[in-house]
Amino acid sequence: MPDEPRPQGMPPAGPAHPPAQWTGQPQPWPVQPNAQQYPGYSPYPPALPAPANGVWLGVLSLVLGVLGCVVPLLPIDLTGVRAYLALPFGLAGLACGLAGVVGRRTGKPVSGVGIGVSAIALVLGVIMLGNQVAG
Repeated sequence: MPDEPRPQGMPPAGPAHPPAQWTGQPQPWPVQPNAQQYPGYSPYPPALPAPANGVWLGVLSLVLGVLGCVVPLLPIDLTGVRAYLALPFGLAGLACGLAGVVGRRTGKPVSGVGIGVSAIALVLGVIMLGNQVAG
């Protein structure tokens, strides 16, 4: 079999030539690691700072907005103050919701819902205040 003719362009039959480091012969260049290490250089990207835990601002905004929508409508005696109850809850909920949306926070969707519910509480308070002034 070793005497069979080989097609043109094919390497000669026989064992493959081992690399120089296997045969003990010196290499023409030094072996280097995959990445050169420079002082102060890390092959890994820098870690990002953890986002602030802003879930609680969104939850507070949502709770204040719901309270601003519900408390003025409770069937209890709130003579004289009923029209004003939704406004402080709505404003506080709106402020907490806006603070929860700004910056690197994890609870942005909850803060957005809290802003919406607080806005509804403010609209409700303005309508109730307008009815009290007109009536």
